[in-house]
Formats: sequence, C-alpha cells, structure tokens
Amino acid sequence: MVGLDWMGLAPGARLALGEEALAEVTSYAAPCKKIAASFIEGDFKRISQKLHPGHSRLYARVLRPGRLRVGDRVRVLNGSDN
Repeated sequence: MVGLDWMGLAPGARLALGEEALAEVTSYAAPCKKIAASFIEGDFKRISQKLHPGHSRLYARVLRPGRLRVGDRVRVLNGSDN
C-alpha cells in the first residue's frame, strides 16, 4: 500500500479499503523463531514492536467485507469517519 504510514498504525486504527471494506488493527504480531530463516542472519527480532517500535507486523480484523481491486485507495480513519 503505497503512501500508507505503517509506523503510524497502532491497535485500534481503522482502515477504509477501497469503496466497501473496513478493517481494524487489533494487535502487533510477535516475531517467531520459525520464520528466522526469512531474515538476514536470522534476525527475526528486528520486527519486534518492543525492540523496534513501528517495524512490527500487524494483525487486523475485517469489520465490513468488500471487493478490493489493484490500485484501490486505503485511508486511515479517525473516530468521526466510521
């Protein structure tokens, strides 16, 4: 998603995906040893929110499903937008 401020996302953030879908960030994903081979020198802890804030992966839940297409806009909503 080009232009999305990933470091600014946190649990509770809501994302409007395209014209229909809505998702909410639920938590940070803890790094796991099982994926260590995917990282240079096995340094999977570089995606730890505690060690490197803003570089973690995120979990989200779908609040409203919808059709998405390549190039659809993604917007971070504030409390009054949803």
